[in-house]
Amino acid sequence: MVRSALRSSLRASAGDSATISHVGTAEELLRACNQGSQVVALCALDIDGVPLLAVMSQLLSASARVVIVGSQESASLVPELLLRGAAGFLPLETTDPRQLWEAVEAAASGGATLHPAVAMLVLEQWRATRSDEAPQLTAKEMEVLRAMMAGTPAKSIARDLGLSVKTIDTHRSKIFSKLGVRTGAQAVQRALELGLS
Repeated sequence: MVRSALRSSLRASAGDSATISHVGTAEELLRACNQGSQVVALCALDIDGVPLLAVMSQLLSASARVVIVGSQESASLVPELLLRGAAGFLPLETTDPRQLWEAVEAAASGGATLHPAVAMLVLEQWRATRSDEAPQLTAKEMEVLRAMMAGTPAKSIARDLGLSVKTIDTHRSKIFSKLGVRTGAQAVQRALELGLS
């Protein structure tokens, strides 16, 4: 019932500009995606008992663009699929036919569409991952790193912090080691990538 309603909505939005069809199984979906034409697949998280995650790499190998449609409660499962290449997620409860068609068009042109709740989940996961990646610098190492990021030479850092140049060099060496770099410029670049400041 949901499938036929989606198909009708898409046909009404697309007019004659696209071929709209539906499949019932993951096997049929993969076959349709491997026919050579551009395919945007609107998929549930489960396709006739087969988890979308299980066939995601095959869909992407067939150059299909995947937009996930599902319930808002299932949104927590979507970030992993987005990381693996899905082009969006829309909750069935709040998505109208125009939004659905816009998501298909966005995916077909290489874009993505995310419901705000899923965007927040992705952002939270990204932040957690980023903070897990960031090395644990001591307070003094952070002071030295901030000074390095400001372009302050080692002698000036030593004077400003009331430390010897040798101590600053030791802190710099520890910073380089923790960031996995060899030069001050690389340390600054890596710190920026990790959002350290």
